[in-house]
Parts: sequence; C-alpha cells; structure tokens
Amino acid sequence: MASFKNKLMALAFCFTIISSPISYASDLVKYNDINLDEVLDDNGIYYDKKEVENRIKEYINNPNADVVPDFKPIEEKVTEETTVNENGDVEVTETTETTYEDQKNEPIYSKTPVYKKVVDISEHQNPSLINYDKFAKSIDGAILRTSIMDADTLNIRTDYHLEEHYRQLNSRGVPLGFYHYSRAINPREAIREAEYVSRVLKNKNVSYPVYIDIEDDKRQAKASKADISEAAEAFILAMRRNGYVSGIYSYPWFANNYLTKDVRNKYEFWIADYASKNFTKYNGSDFDSWQFTDKGYYNGYKYNVDTSVVYKDYPMIIKGRSKKSMDELVSEIIAGRRGTGAERKKRLIYAGYDYNIVQKAVNERLKITRA
Repeated sequence: MASFKNKLMALAFCFTIISSPISYASDLVKYNDINLDEVLDDNGIYYDKKEVENRIKEYINNPNADVVPDFKPIEEKVTEETTVNENGDVEVTETTETTYEDQKNEPIYSKTPVYKKVVDISEHQNPSLINYDKFAKSIDGAILRTSIMDADTLNIRTDYHLEEHYRQLNSRGVPLGFYHYSRAINPREAIREAEYVSRVLKNKNVSYPVYIDIEDDKRQAKASKADISEAAEAFILAMRRNGYVSGIYSYPWFANNYLTKDVRNKYEFWIADYASKNFTKYNGSDFDSWQFTDKGYYNGYKYNVDTSVVYKDYPMIIKGRSKKSMDELVSEIIAGRRGTGAERKKRLIYAGYDYNIVQKAVNERLKITRA
C-alpha cells in the first residue's frame, strides 16, 4: 500500500523466560520486580534473588557491563527455501534468525503481537491466481481495499476485485477489515468518501477496523497538516457513526508531516515501515498495527503480498470471536511472551482481552501442570 517505501535505560534483565532459542525483540519485557517474588512463588518458579541483586549492582557500577542472560550468540541471517509441490505451486519459506546483539540493543516495548500474518490485498492481487483454500489457512486475517478516489475527477470507485476477495475469504472464515485509498483534503470530501465506503460495506462481515489510507502525493501532499488531519478525523467519525471501528493507515514520513500527533494517538493507527526489523523504530505516536513488509509469501499465492503485525485482537474486540484460541493465549502467557504481573495485565487489557477470564484460564492450566 505504501508508496515509499538512549541509550536504553534499564537496570537489568532481572529474570527472563525464553520459550525457544530464538526470542523476538517485541516479546522482551522490562520487568517491574515490585511483585516479582509473589508472581514467581505463585507459579512455582525458583530463581536466585541474590544473584539477580548482584547483577543489578554490577550494571549500576558499570553500565557497559554485559548483564543480559547468557546464551550463545548466533549470526543473524534470513534464509529462503523455495519448493514446488506436487500441484506445481511454488512455496517459499522464510526463516529469520535474530542475533544476541539485536536482542540486547533493541528497545523494549509494551506491545506483544496478537496476530503476525495479517495481509492487505486489492485489485493488484488477481483472484484467478489465488488458491483461496490454501491462502485462507495461511493467514490470520486480511484487510481488503474497498475503494479509491480519483485525483483528477474526484470520482470514487470500488476496487475491481473487492467482491471476489471478500466472497472467497469470508466464506472460509478469514477475519476481514477494509481500507479506502483517500485523496480527500478537507472534511467534506472525507465524509463523502466515508459514506461511499459505508455503502460498499453494507451487509458485509467486518472483524478488523475500516481504515482511511493517507499517503497521496497528488492532492494530499499539497495540502496542510491541519487540512489532512481534519479530513482523516472526519472520515473516522463518519465511519464510527455508521457503526464501524475506524482508523488511519500511513507511513512514517507522511504521517509525521501530514497528520497531527493528536489524531494519530486518538484513533486506531496502522503504520507502514519496511525499513525496521524485529520491531518498528517508528516512535512518532502510538500505533496498533505495523505493516512490516510488502514481500510476504503464503501458500496459495506465489507473489508478494503486504503483511502486518497486529497488537490488538480486533476480531475479539469487534465481533467477540477471537481467531486465537484460549489455549494458544494461555500457552503464550506461560511462556513469558506477555510479561508478568502488572505488565502482563496491561498488555492483555490493551489487546482487548478480559484480564480476569484469561488469568483464570492460566491458573487452571498451571494447576493441571503441577498436579
């Protein structure tokens, strides 16, 4: 979709749970140890508190000391394996190994991915080239383009393949969201776009937000930040009035120059940043989804497709039906991927979960495990 493309202040990693040899930077946690003993005792986990205290003192006396938990460094590399199955379909498997140095130097964030394989598609992905049975099983969700405004005539048209993409993916149970490519430069035009999108979406199954795509260099780039911010907000509020969760899609340069920080923070925000790895370095505002590549590969489609990480369980928030089972979520929590104590509670609530229900499920699993 996109046209472009402090040293970290922390006393130490005082305790780390690693579920596999590879841990993603976005899954790392800066622990608040106020209730650490209680959390660990409740879950039957032993750790050497004296050793942790010594490591913290070592870090305070020598901030450059290597006090991160020891595990063998590996060379970072991305490998791709291309195979042709018995049906003649090309399948590409990409494997990324994250280095010890990357983990140590990356900032620590409070967001944890809920879904890592959410694609966005439009008329640029021809339905005749997609094996929807395979494709649907390979992704966590899809954001479909509803429409686009012409820069010269200001006419709005529906994406040529929207209906077929929708029919095929919705019938296979894929959670769906939508986006409109905007060229609005004032609230009046944006509301007109929103009303058009609302008519297109009538009677459709919507499980992700409806976004206004703000990145146009033909009209919007010639307007002011105030104008584009007002237009974006007008679109979102119009969609809300029509019953949809709505937000903005953009990329860092355009977002920083044409959208106020207040607007980016106030509504659902989907940032496109292909330059960062492991976790976007975009820090201009809050965001809820990160489009990290335009080179995703999935079974059933042999060409590139945009892919995003989503930090909220939108299907749960919007429809009350998560694509992630409670067993999966509980396993992630026990593996330490969502932090502990107050930090874990914060992450779960942000993602849209009922913390008490989830914690009860975790407690039940731990009782069974210890029994």
